[in-house]
Amino acid sequence: MEASSTELPQSQYNLQEYLSLGYVYLIILGIIDEVIYYNFFGVDILNYSSISDVLIAPINTLLSDIRIFVVVIVFMSLAYLSYIKLLPALYKKVKGKSWYQKMVKDLDQADAKFAAMQRRALLIMMVYLSCMFLGLRIGYGYRMKERIETGDFKLNHTLTLNDNSSKQVRIIGQNSLYVFYVTKEQREVAIMPISGNIKEIRKSPK
Repeated sequence: MEASSTELPQSQYNLQEYLSLGYVYLIILGIIDEVIYYNFFGVDILNYSSISDVLIAPINTLLSDIRIFVVVIVFMSLAYLSYIKLLPALYKKVKGKSWYQKMVKDLDQADAKFAAMQRRALLIMMVYLSCMFLGLRIGYGYRMKERIETGDFKLNHTLTLNDNSSKQVRIIGQNSLYVFYVTKEQREVAIMPISGNIKEIRKSPK
């Protein structure tokens, strides 16, 4: 049996379409990420967010801890190299072997199945990334809520207001428009607009 000359089916999407799909995916992930986290504190974050805030929310979560960032980058790099680079190279190599042709019999069908597996691999990577972000947000939100309820938290920022008064707070979140914080005296989350209210936000020394 001669080797089939059929090439592996190419992706039906071009680079621009992948970028557009990635943009939509990032927005959806950002919305879910933010809603889950702030829901622990009774805040409807969508009422306080711009589209840019939602878009960069997963990036903020990723960069909040360098260890998480390293683990994610290593995993996604290995997954990409394995599923997108290594497996296609191995498949292209073995499909010309006589033992493989005898085993699969229909190379065109095998090509189609492999291409479908490649598309599923990308989807699996996206699902894993989504689950990881949601897990991080749920875990951090739950721990932060417990600390606020018990008072077991440190004040990590000083807010200097426009009237030059200041207050020590624990910031639990911030976007381009608002700061979300608690104090030792006030355990419920307060929401303060940045514009017109806050002159400076300074991180407290450790």
